[in-house]
Amino acid sequence: MKISGYITEKIRKHIKNKLFVKLLSLTFTTMIIPVIFLGVWWFSKNPNVKILFFPDIFLFLILALCLAFVVSYYLSRVITTPISIMTKSAIEIGRGNFSHQIKIYSDDELGRLARLFNYMTTELRRLNNMNLAQIIAERNKTQTIIRNIADGVIVTDPKSRILILNSCAENWFEINEKQVYSKPLSQIIKEPKLLQLTAEATSRKHSILPSIEISIKPKNDWREKTLQARAARVQQEDGELIGIVTILRDITQQKEIDKMKTELVSMVAHELRSPLTSISGFSELLLDKDIPRDQAEEYANIILKESNRLSELINKFLDISRIESGRIQPQKSDLDIREIVQMVVGSNSYLANKKNMQIEVHIPSEPCRVWADSGMMEQVILNLFSNAVKYSPENTRIDIVVTPSEDQIAVTIKDQGYGIPRHAVKKIFEKFYRVSSSNDPQRTAKGSGLGLALVKQIVDMHNGRIDIESVVDKGSVFTIYLPEIRSSEWRKMTQKEQSHDIIQ
Repeated sequence: MKISGYITEKIRKHIKNKLFVKLLSLTFTTMIIPVIFLGVWWFSKNPNVKILFFPDIFLFLILALCLAFVVSYYLSRVITTPISIMTKSAIEIGRGNFSHQIKIYSDDELGRLARLFNYMTTELRRLNNMNLAQIIAERNKTQTIIRNIADGVIVTDPKSRILILNSCAENWFEINEKQVYSKPLSQIIKEPKLLQLTAEATSRKHSILPSIEISIKPKNDWREKTLQARAARVQQEDGELIGIVTILRDITQQKEIDKMKTELVSMVAHELRSPLTSISGFSELLLDKDIPRDQAEEYANIILKESNRLSELINKFLDISRIESGRIQPQKSDLDIREIVQMVVGSNSYLANKKNMQIEVHIPSEPCRVWADSGMMEQVILNLFSNAVKYSPENTRIDIVVTPSEDQIAVTIKDQGYGIPRHAVKKIFEKFYRVSSSNDPQRTAKGSGLGLALVKQIVDMHNGRIDIESVVDKGSVFTIYLPEIRSSEWRKMTQKEQSHDIIQ
């Protein structure tokens, strides 16, 4: 019963086919019209023949209709079945199923059309795979670029849900992209200014909004970071909003540089104004004709002292600027660092004698040769030696030790002075930085704050390093490490230096 019902239903659907109806009408008409013309012609030739009865004519029509039905059904089955298969296949291909194949193996035109369909799906499948691979490659490339951008990138949808978060933003806000994907930004990041920026970008129709600055304190960093945030709308051609891209740039260093520039200008102005004020004031006093001789000499000494101080400040500042800009290059040669130390101490021992200080110099008997600029090395030793004298109380001792090792020469200057606080050790080599003491004004540095900065620059130029150890009220130890040269190395350096001079 089920099989017969299935066949009956299939025949019923096929009969309703428009092609079957057209074939039936054409076949029936094709069969009847010739018979009618033949009958009319035959009866016109034989008028005496008896005309057939109506039941006979009706029976003939029924037989003709049945024959036409059979022929039409067969022809429609032969034509519509492949067409139906091709129609379903075209729908599958249109849906993107490029692996679909048409199973028609005849050698007629329909079979050729089926083979063309299969060839077309094969080509579409190949092109689709190529495009898909290209799309995947481009997506991976884009994701790699975004994740490795030095700036932080946060992409949200029109409902402020997180879509993309690169590694830089993950580190700053200590979150993971996979864990926060598609979650509201306000639940993950609690920075009010950033949330307000993305909200304004979502609501406003301006593509780019003014930047803002926010401060964060990552756990893996000891200082706060200042971030500059910019948000931009991403829209389709019709203006529909796709998402918001927020770029976060670390401007901490720029802020510190701007602050240092401001402080540098202020310090330079202050350092220049102090001696100029003294020079100007005491010069006016010298114009008084009634001033005594001894007082005039005192004023002149003050003017000379302040002029020397001003000259020293300007020279040090210019030296540092020239070194940093590369306009000064060290004229290196083979030096015995022992001779530099002895010359500096011998020429400036009077500074220590004024404070009744004891100087102990410990140098080895063998030469300690370094490849360095003689004048710059004198300046380094002199700065450290004069600082040791200046920031030590009377009746103390200064030890200067030269120690050779396998590949370097160490020059150590140890004092029994006031010492440097731990928080100031990291800043001691910055320009114009001076250690201040609120408890004892005598201990506050009275120099320009450029000496140690210049020492650090010169030592770096000679591929060396400088270390400092200091304890408050016990003294400081400055140690310079310079590369030692041997005979073979000295010959190589000499040849290199000479060839460099020739090129210059």
